[in-house]
Amino acid sequence: MKIYIKYDINVACRMIVQDQLELLGIDYTIQDLGEIQVGENVPDDLMKALQINLKRYGILILSDQKSQLIQRIKNTILEMINQDKLPMSKISLYLAEKLQMNYSYVSTLFSEYTQSSIENYIIMQKIERVKKLLLQDISLTEISYLLNYSSVAHLSGQFKKTTGLSPSVFKKIIDGRKKRIFTT
Repeated sequence: MKIYIKYDINVACRMIVQDQLELLGIDYTIQDLGEIQVGENVPDDLMKALQINLKRYGILILSDQKSQLIQRIKNTILEMINQDKLPMSKISLYLAEKLQMNYSYVSTLFSEYTQSSIENYIIMQKIERVKKLLLQDISLTEISYLLNYSSVAHLSGQFKKTTGLSPSVFKKIIDGRKKRIFTT
C-alpha cells in the first residue's frame, strides 16, 4: 500500500531542529527562518553532537559568516515571495533594508558564492510560488497581481522559459495526475 504525504519543508526542519536542541538540553530561541539563538555557554561537545544529529537530516550549521549571509539573503527572499502580496518597492531596496546592508555588496557576494544572480534566484522562487498557487486553483490574473508581474503574458513567458511548460499545460498535467490518483 502506498501513502502520499504533503509537507511544509520549513515546518519539518523547524521541528527537527527543535527536537534535537531539546534532546540535547540546549537552551534556544528561534529568531527567524534559519536563525536560532542558543545559550552563551553551550559546551563544544554538545554543539558537536547537535551538528552530527542535524546532519543526519541534511541540516547543516553554517559556521562562516559569508555562508550565513548567503543563507540570510535566501531566507529573506523566500520570506518576501511567500507574503500574501509582494511588496511594491524595488527588490534591491527591500533586501538592503531587511538585511541592513548595501545591495551592491549583497548582490556581488551572492553571485560569487552561488554562481547565480539574486535576480535569477528570485525568478526561480517566484516560479515555485506560481506552481503552488496554480495548484490552489488561483487564476493567472490573481497570481500575476500577487507576485507583481507587469502582466499575465509576462508571468506566462517567464514560467515557460523556466519550466519548459506554459502554466496551463503545467496545470493540466497536475490535474491529470490528481485524477489518476483519486480514481485508482
